[in-house]
Amino acid sequence: MPVGGMDITIQILAGIGAFMHIVFFVFESILWTTPAVRKIFQQTEADAKTTRLMALNQGYYNLFLAIATIAGIWLLFYTTTSQAVGSAVLTVSLGSMVGAALVLLFSAGAKMIRGVILQGLAPAIALALLWRPL
Repeated sequence: MPVGGMDITIQILAGIGAFMHIVFFVFESILWTTPAVRKIFQQTEADAKTTRLMALNQGYYNLFLAIATIAGIWLLFYTTTSQAVGSAVLTVSLGSMVGAALVLLFSAGAKMIRGVILQGLAPAIALALLWRPL
């Protein structure tokens, strides 16, 4: 469980993870077929049109992960709810972000390393700090 000075570090890193997943939601669910987003995801116009519904769904998954992370931060640090509840919510949401980053790493390899880092590094550090031995 978080203690002292690590509280703010965990909140910042988890918040970065939530923010990035909101950005992914916007890219995938709202801007997927725009030239700028197609370039980021290395999609042709035809590919973007074909994968639009898949991206829409994936974007919402990312939004829900962000919402759960924000809820976990709020429950753990800003309410009188049991620390176990906030820690559980934060652990599941951050762990899911890290898991998705690992899937990207092992499925796409080095060509998507930037995406792996953006998606998973801050959540991984936050998770490690959250569960470090006291």
